[in-house]
Formats: sequence, C-alpha cells, structure tokens
Amino acid sequence: MNKRRFDIAVPARVLLTAAIAVIPAGCTDTPSSADSQGVLASASPDTAAVNVVAVTRPVQRSMSRDLEIPATLIAYETADLYVKVSGYVAAVNVDIGDAVKAGDPLVELDIPEMADELRQAEAVLTARQAKVRALKAQATAARLGVDSAEAQLNRALSEMQLERSTRRRMEELFEAEVIPEQQLDEARSEAAVTEAVLQIAEAEVARAEGDIAAAEANVAVGMADVAVAEARIAHLQTMMEYAVLRAPYDGVITRRFIDPGAFVRSAADGTTTPLLAIASRGRIRLAMDVPEPAVPKVRQGTKIQLTIPALGTNVLSVTVSRTAWSLNPDTRTMRIEADLDDRDGTLRPGMYARALIHIEADAALTVPSAAIRVRAGETYLLVVRDGLAQERPVTVGYDNGIIAAILDGLTGDELVITSATSAVAAGVSVTPVLDDDSSPEARG
Repeated sequence: MNKRRFDIAVPARVLLTAAIAVIPAGCTDTPSSADSQGVLASASPDTAAVNVVAVTRPVQRSMSRDLEIPATLIAYETADLYVKVSGYVAAVNVDIGDAVKAGDPLVELDIPEMADELRQAEAVLTARQAKVRALKAQATAARLGVDSAEAQLNRALSEMQLERSTRRRMEELFEAEVIPEQQLDEARSEAAVTEAVLQIAEAEVARAEGDIAAAEANVAVGMADVAVAEARIAHLQTMMEYAVLRAPYDGVITRRFIDPGAFVRSAADGTTTPLLAIASRGRIRLAMDVPEPAVPKVRQGTKIQLTIPALGTNVLSVTVSRTAWSLNPDTRTMRIEADLDDRDGTLRPGMYARALIHIEADAALTVPSAAIRVRAGETYLLVVRDGLAQERPVTVGYDNGIIAAILDGLTGDELVITSATSAVAAGVSVTPVLDDDSSPEARG
C-alpha cells in the first residue's frame, strides 16, 4: 500500500525531537501557515515548532476479524434423579459410566407399609363392590314391586268402571220403579268400595316408585364409594411404581450418591440429595460466551471452526444452533450453543474446546488505538483545525488495541493527533506532521 506523502522538509521524528529543543536566540522565523484543516507545516533547518504533533488521517477499512473464544462441551440433556416416595434402598442396578435405556430400572426401594395399604384398599374395594351388587338387587326388586302395584291399579280401575256402570243402571231401574231402593244402595256401596281399592292401588304404585328412586340413589352412592376405592388403589399402585426409579431417556449414569440399605426421603419431603445423575447420549452441546461487541454479528447459522485439544488438532466446522438473545449483565456476554453429533461416543461433557468465529463487519473509518482519549467516561480524539488542537467526541466500535473503528464523530478529512503528550490539549497551537508509523494505512 502506498503511504500518503506530504511536502515535509524534515522527517517527523526529527521535528518531534526538535519540539523539545531550546529555540536559538534571535530566531524569528515562523512555521509556514496551515490551511483550515491543519495542513502540515514545512520545516527548515532554521525553523522550530513549539508543539509539533504527529497526525494521521482516518482510513476507511473493514474491521472483519476472527474471534477466538474458549468453549465447553456439555451434555445435551442432563438430570439429577430423585424418588417421589420414601423408603429403604433395596437394590442399585447401575453405577457410573453404565449406559441405560429409557425405562430401565435404576434403583428399587422397599416400602412394606405401602404394600399393606394397597392390600387394605383392595379389600375395601371388594366389600364396596359386593354392597353395590346388593343395592342393585334391591333396585330390581323395587322395579318388580312397581310392576305388581301397577297391575293392581289397572285391576282396580277396571272394577271401578264396572261398578260405576252397574250403579248407573240400578239408578235407572230404581227411577223406573223396577227395583227396590235396597238394591240401589247395594250398588252404590260396591262402587264406593271399588273407588277406595283404586286409591289404595294408586298409593301402592307411588310407594313402589319411591322404593325404586331410593334403591337407585343407594346404588349411585355405592358406585361412588367403589370409584373412591378404585382411585385409592390406583394412587397406591402409582406410588408403588415410584418405588422403582427408572431412566427418563437413553443415556449414561454420570454420578451415584446412594447404596443399598440406605433410607432415602422423597423429593416431596424436601430432600436435596439426588440418587443418581444421568446425561443423554448421541448429541452434545457446545457452549460459549460471546463478548458484547461481537453479539450483533453472531446469530443462528453463524459458522464456527472448532478445535478440541483433547482429541487432536482436527478442525470441525459447525454452526450456531441457538443464542440466549440477551446478555449477562455481569459479564456483558451472550451465551450461544451449537449441536454436535456424538453417535460414536467420542465427545465427553466437560471437554475444553476452542471456537473460532469469523466476525463480518461493515467498513468504517479507523484510527490508531493510541489516538483515542477518555475523560470522565467520554471518548474523544484531538484533531488539528486552523493550527489549533480541537477535541472531537467520537463513538468507538471494535478496537483490537492497534486500530479502532470510529462509528460516529469523524468525516474522514480530519488530521487526527496520534502523539500522546500532556502539553497538547484543546486550544493549544500545534504544528501537524504526518506520522507514517502511526497511520492506519501503514499498519494495514
């Protein structure tokens, strides 16, 4: 790259050295005037500048870079395993490093009192089922009673209709003076008796229907009692199943905290010590924390070049599977993860890895990092304008310690002061000299 050149009679380092030399008596020559942006001064053997400063112009360049960060392999799924019931450990069927399948029995507990409760609940269920059968028989008998009462009612209705018809004929015959009054009275009496029998039959039907309703209600209560007993048995059977701790998924036992004979409390009772720990197999997560400046450029699908020192120098190419989206406020980093295929079982949770991420960045104006100044939390540069040093507030982007991207505050035409000296401050007269060694172009 060709370095930018100016009409300078004396090299920058000579002028910088001359700045601290004593000005000879009688020397009245002054440096050549600078333009409105601080055009570099011409120096001659008989001219000395009081505040000669090294300057450079901002250079537009891409700040794309490779970010290398440490990473860790973690199990894709991991769980501490607890029991939901308390009891004595009867058997531990696995140890650390054992591969298990989902549903495999890992730990078995002995809970004799629960077995007794289950037998008692089964006996209660048997008794309630027998009671329901008896109540159903009563309901059946009540239905038969209704049928009998309705038959008596129908007979009484028929007899009443006959007696009423007979009474009407007797009344007609008595009016025609065919029969004596005694026969009419007898017909009327028989009709009254028939009506009374009818009323009794109707009452019997109502009573029988009430018996059916009561019997059916008793059956419903008995069925509810049976349902309660069945639910109790189902609950106890479920709790008995919890006496066997099973693997939640295919994996490897990574920790064991229990031995046979020990008494363990259920997680519901507040125990904090698991019995076992399991990690899944087949897939593994690569976890790493990306620093804040790189967060906007890292997303799902970003490529990662991965090296796992424990497995050699082979480089694996993976992509980001997910990001935490938010940053940890304590570290100003964002967690990202990549999924790795581990069907051959080569990878191990906890292994250290190095991840290389290429961070693409848009072109920006850049200056040497040494030119950036900070005061009271505010970032600024010193630029030369009209022969004076002037503060220019800026927003700094990525800074690799050598070159810094300036996101806001510069136009690109400024002469940025790169020499660090306490004598140079805003408002001080300065003579700018291009410092080729500090130029971003020179460093590029």
